[in-house]
Amino acid sequence: MAAWELGTVVKLFRKHTGLSQTGVARMVSIDQAEVSRLERGLKQIRDRRQFVQWTDALGVPEELLGLLPTADPHLRDSTGRPGTADTGARGYAALPEGPGQLLLPAGRAVSTTALPVLTLPAASFLGDSLRLDSRPELDAWRTMPMRALIVANRTVDGAVRQFVTDARPAGARAPGDLVDIPAAYELDDLTYGILWAVSGFEAALLGDDQPLHTSLESLTASPGSPLASDHGLTEISRMLIGSETAARHILGHRDHLGDAPVFWTREQRGEEAATWLFFRHKYLYFERMAPRRPGGASGRGFCVPETAVASSPAYERVLLFLAIALMESFGIRTWVTDDGGFAHTDGFALSHGRRAVIASWVRTEGASHLAVTARPGVLRTFADVTGHVSHHSATAAEQAGQRLAATAEYLGLDASWLGRRCAQLSAVGTERLARPRSRLLGIEGLEAACRFVAEQLVIIPRTRTAPTR
Repeated sequence: MAAWELGTVVKLFRKHTGLSQTGVARMVSIDQAEVSRLERGLKQIRDRRQFVQWTDALGVPEELLGLLPTADPHLRDSTGRPGTADTGARGYAALPEGPGQLLLPAGRAVSTTALPVLTLPAASFLGDSLRLDSRPELDAWRTMPMRALIVANRTVDGAVRQFVTDARPAGARAPGDLVDIPAAYELDDLTYGILWAVSGFEAALLGDDQPLHTSLESLTASPGSPLASDHGLTEISRMLIGSETAARHILGHRDHLGDAPVFWTREQRGEEAATWLFFRHKYLYFERMAPRRPGGASGRGFCVPETAVASSPAYERVLLFLAIALMESFGIRTWVTDDGGFAHTDGFALSHGRRAVIASWVRTEGASHLAVTARPGVLRTFADVTGHVSHHSATAAEQAGQRLAATAEYLGLDASWLGRRCAQLSAVGTERLARPRSRLLGIEGLEAACRFVAEQLVIIPRTRTAPTR
């Protein structure tokens, strides 16, 4: 792995699993011939993002990823973090035309998700949309009750670019209707991350629907209450229960937290932070917890060590960025520290000199930690945490837009690309890309974050990604 010999990794994987080259090809949505070329050394992958996508699909243990250079050894990166040059610049491996699947890799909590995909050549490019001609298989694909995708291919400058939409139309449709896919839905780190999170969350929550409904009905805010682990729920469902328990706990003490409480949060990766973008109750929580006075001193601190940044794929880093942007959109100043000594600090909401509401659910081994305290020693400790991080934030700046640009740089993302792509998505909305099937999920947070990024990064909206006509 340290020598970028993915072909050897694949051969060893097939030896120990008994899978054929065709089986591996299905796992990563490519042709068998490509797997053969890789194993024979005729094809090489020198991009760390693509290499990690392969290792995710094959289930390579995470601890082995530390053996990989952060980038192609021929392209030096002095920061030690993922470079920004390739963020969104190159698409994912092209999906072959016809029916197939898009394999979305597992995360720490998200399970591997395979989405049915119908890939067709775009018939035309009109305005800001790619159009697919009507055909019987397209009509059949659009009636699937499960999440499925339609992908339009367009070749630009010799490279295949792909544009993706939810197969099911948002409104009424008639057989033979043409399919238009917004050019803003080009498959890249932004749209891939959105699909990865909403699909992974949705599959887990729908799979747990009945026991999860029972657990939510009986939800209590007693400190340390178990997160329904005896029901065999998925990790995502336990995350939702923990998150909602913490939200209810803090909201129950809202009036005692003053006009501008400060917060500490334990999210470090996009998978954890994406709950702010897609869990419906979290957006409602933001609406009720937003600072009561414009321009107040409310803030939220994050501990995101460089090791977490370096080990996260770009699409997860985009999700973390969007979650931070969502908080900024509600008037909450964000601070980011790379000091790993703060990683185990409990999540809390603090009213200086009055009380602290402790509400931890991220990485708490299946039980929320909930409490309320007015003890002076605890209040001083929490104030010291937020005070230190706010004064030594890696993303410190006076204006929200400047903090977002600094956050993008810290996460190894291209701020101008993020601003442009968020402007494109804001112009068309995200419903046709990521409309949830679960009532527990929503896209209000995602859309608010995209609007705010487009506004704050001062990018002139361009909804066209300019494939040739």
